[in-house]
Amino acid sequence: MNYTTFTNNFRVTKIERDNNSRNGNPRFKFIFDNNFEMKTPVDAGWVYAIVPDSIEGEVVRVKYRTKRGGYEILGLSIPDRSTKHIPLSAFN
Repeated sequence: MNYTTFTNNFRVTKIERDNNSRNGNPRFKFIFDNNFEMKTPVDAGWVYAIVPDSIEGEVVRVKYRTKRGGYEILGLSIPDRSTKHIPLSAFN
């Protein structure tokens, strides 16, 4: 299936634990400073590496796609930590 992916920088304001998948794997819902919400994919192994307390308040680079139910995070990374106080508009 073809789909369009996007990559943008967002500041994480909150990470909430979502319902586990049918296989028991964790999912998270990310809420960004513009009230933009995205969820992690079902059964994605990289989700186990998420430590919400270490990411909340940080600017993260998010690769995501649109789905019928909203936006799905395909991956995320924290850019150089020295940039965490730069306003999001500086990344455009």
